Amino acid sequence: MAKTAAEKCSFKTYLTSLGGFPISSRGIAAILFLCLFLILDVREAFSISEAEKTFLQMYFKDEELVVISATRSLKSITRVAENVEVVTKEDIELMNAHSVAEALYNVLGVQVAEFVGPGSEGLVMIHGSGFQRVAIFLDGVPLQTPSNTFPTGDLPVQMIEKIEVIKGPASSAWGSSFGGVVNIITKSVAPGDHAGGTGYLSVGERSTSDARAEIYGRRNNIGVYLYGGTLNSSGIVRNNAFWQNDLFSKVSLSSGAGATIDFSLFYHKGNKVDYDELPWGYDDYFAVTTENILGRVSLKTPLSDAVDLHASAWAQSARHFGYLNTVSTGERLFSSSNQFDKYGFSGNLTYRAGIHSLVVGADMLDGRFKGDDFPPGAHKQRKYAFYANDTISWKDFSVTPGLRYDHMNRGGEIMSPSIGVTYLASKNMLLKASVSRGFFEPALDSFLATNAIFIANPDLGPEKIVSYQVGAEANMWDAFRVKLVLFRHDVRDLIAEKSLDDPLQPDLHTMVNAGKMRTYGGEVGVRTKACHGFILEGGVSYEQQKNLNFSDQRQFDTSNSYGINAAISYNDGKGLRAILKSHYLWWNLPSFWEAGYDGVIADFNIIKELIKKKEMAFDIFLTGHNIFNGKSFNNSFYPNPSRWLEAGVRCKF
Repeated sequence: MAKTAAEKCSFKTYLTSLGGFPISSRGIAAILFLCLFLILDVREAFSISEAEKTFLQMYFKDEELVVISATRSLKSITRVAENVEVVTKEDIELMNAHSVAEALYNVLGVQVAEFVGPGSEGLVMIHGSGFQRVAIFLDGVPLQTPSNTFPTGDLPVQMIEKIEVIKGPASSAWGSSFGGVVNIITKSVAPGDHAGGTGYLSVGERSTSDARAEIYGRRNNIGVYLYGGTLNSSGIVRNNAFWQNDLFSKVSLSSGAGATIDFSLFYHKGNKVDYDELPWGYDDYFAVTTENILGRVSLKTPLSDAVDLHASAWAQSARHFGYLNTVSTGERLFSSSNQFDKYGFSGNLTYRAGIHSLVVGADMLDGRFKGDDFPPGAHKQRKYAFYANDTISWKDFSVTPGLRYDHMNRGGEIMSPSIGVTYLASKNMLLKASVSRGFFEPALDSFLATNAIFIANPDLGPEKIVSYQVGAEANMWDAFRVKLVLFRHDVRDLIAEKSLDDPLQPDLHTMVNAGKMRTYGGEVGVRTKACHGFILEGGVSYEQQKNLNFSDQRQFDTSNSYGINAAISYNDGKGLRAILKSHYLWWNLPSFWEAGYDGVIADFNIIKELIKKKEMAFDIFLTGHNIFNGKSFNNSFYPNPSRWLEAGVRCKF
């Protein structure tokens, strides 16, 4: 639980301050602990051994050989103890995804809630964690709203280089990330890249269209990337219409000494409408208009042959306006307006040693929130953190200890240690294990938003989790790859609803820290090596949750759920590519959600290259969505659409 004001006064007096943020004695201890890492001898730069390359290149693309999200520094995926999945720009193109939600829909162990296709919310859960407990980042910038959610359906995909997904707590690197992390990495123009661009247009049923273009180039030490797109539909499901416009730009300045400064700007504006016309028995419609602006500047520079500095500063401004009107008269029945403004800073030093790869860094966030969903006035969210991790590699064995200290103005302070181990047992077998402590910072709504049925709890504390994971990856007979992960999460101070037992207001409730819970399960995935152009993939994920000291209600709605994924892709090497992917999810939700489980959601995409010249390629494609008319949705307000088709063209130059 968070400390009361009296308890804070009796706690050891704050010793000093940094940039206006108080640092407690626990924070000082964390900083001193991190400084101990700095005594390491630094000699070698980052590289991947030949044994690692042999293991990786059989089934991984070049973009998947290294990831940044596990330790916030480039690292070979064979040295990553966490359960990490990578979705590349080639994957996104092959599946013809329009948004990040679609790109994540078929990732094993990931559930995308409130998703009805392009334009829908797309709230991400990992292994049934609940969508508030997954942290979403764009180039390392946190995107969560005060409710700890973010609609990944609002994020376009053309500007994305890859998406890295960490399944399970990643608090020792990222802070509040109880269920996992989704880090979206955007495209850049690096030295040596040629000038070019892409034009894309698709048209589908129900007046659905997606038009986008990107252009990029480099001259001397300046690289420029520009993207613009518009996505629209009159209603992929009945009476659900939307439009959104997106812009993204990045300017990269490079020096001969290896330093790079990036300036990026992302702008999104959209509108969604859900309405029921009179013949259906209702006379109202609800609309939400959103506007989001995110600016970021980052610096990457080597300080020596073995020391790199990465620092970034960012600012974000978001507006949400919702209203409920009658269809027959246009009368305004309800409206709500919210404004979120925040800025932040992140920085780290990476040291490469003979057997060490050390990362030491800090994060800071300052936010102001106001709106109709909160009490009058502006409300502050301030937090800072210090973290360190060291990947110690010796031959085919590596161990990664990590530690992070977070201080939150509303959630208190918390330490998040972790340790991971990997062992490349042979050229065909990788073993891994990890133990970590994670946490979930309560949403500001729980601290502040009192209304007719809910009473805020300013003393609410963060949920805490200890996670154990083991896994193995193996190349079997040079024919297919198998990946197995088992996990157990022990949760305490679980945030749960509690009725206030008011006879005059029986629905009145609040949120409290109550109870313990255990989640355990696993996933197994299989991927074949390419054979005559075909690749087969499949997997099963399962999670079960058990309340340990209370039985009044289950706190995670997706308790004891499982998912099955399968896909077959084809590339003839002469311009024809295709994929058929399917997804089944047993949500196992309470009956009042009226969820749908009937059938498999299967999509296909066929791409045919018509023109291929040195500087230009011209494709046509056909995509079929939910071709078997399956039903898979987490509640009846967001049913998935029945079968629908789209076709389009893509030109690369």
